[in-house]
Amino acid sequence: MGARIESVATSRSRSGHFGRGALRLSDKAARECIDRSGHQPGDIDLLVNAGLYKDRSMAEPALASIIQEDIGANPGHPPTRDRHGTFSFDVMNGGCGAITAAHVVDAFVGTGAAQLGLVVAGDADPAPGISRGFPFPSVGGAILLAHSETEEGFARFAFRTYPEHAELFETRICWEPEVRHNVVEVREDPRFASRCVECAAEATTAFLSAVSLRSEDVDLLVTSQYPPGFSVDLAGALCIAADVAPTVRPELASAHTAGPIVALESAVESGHFARARNVLFVTAGAGITIAMALYRNVRAAAVAPR
Repeated sequence: MGARIESVATSRSRSGHFGRGALRLSDKAARECIDRSGHQPGDIDLLVNAGLYKDRSMAEPALASIIQEDIGANPGHPPTRDRHGTFSFDVMNGGCGAITAAHVVDAFVGTGAAQLGLVVAGDADPAPGISRGFPFPSVGGAILLAHSETEEGFARFAFRTYPEHAELFETRICWEPEVRHNVVEVREDPRFASRCVECAAEATTAFLSAVSLRSEDVDLLVTSQYPPGFSVDLAGALCIAADVAPTVRPELASAHTAGPIVALESAVESGHFARARNVLFVTAGAGITIAMALYRNVRAAAVAPR
């Protein structure tokens, strides 16, 4: 049994930082993802949001609950015994949030305790014109995971943190007297990108060994899109062919929490995902934190020559 990727979708602002906020982008991606699957919003058992930078830096309520209501996934009071409900909450793990959310959903959907789980991630400048150094494009993404009675789906997850590099990437909210507002500051050390690749290569090498795979066994590499160049540099460090990583549209190439979803959608659209037997997810975030997952595509294994 496993949690199978049923559909994936992304959405982006067409008006720069002053376009749609994170909530609307997440709503749009979630609706499109569900539409592509042929399901209805009311079919969703579990909705987990991993978006980090929220509109106006809102902390409560959980953004997942607002997305749930916006898309019509069983909003309102808790369900009774004869009525379907949707459980929703936020998971915060920066650039590794989407894989963290997939890990949580897999614990329910993979075992059959739930049938459908939706992972949503999206970011936008929370205060356009006030934030300083905000480096990410406005992008939302969603992945729908469905229970499978076969071995198809996520097979293993692993997480590793390198706290000695924590100071290389920091975000904070501070009071700015000149504008009389809280200001979001994103600070990145010039060494952050290279350290992410080094840490990810080390963690991923150990992960592949643990699942009895070699670099050449990886058919598709789905990674973070931030820091820029992470996908190509990691493939090189792992001695994986560059074309194993999907090509992402330039305007989405620095997406943050939705970054791996952007890459996955590109692989689905190109047909690369359907042909890949062993799909390796690797994401990097502040901490430095590395999140990894192995996805097995049984149907591809049955038809693809070796």
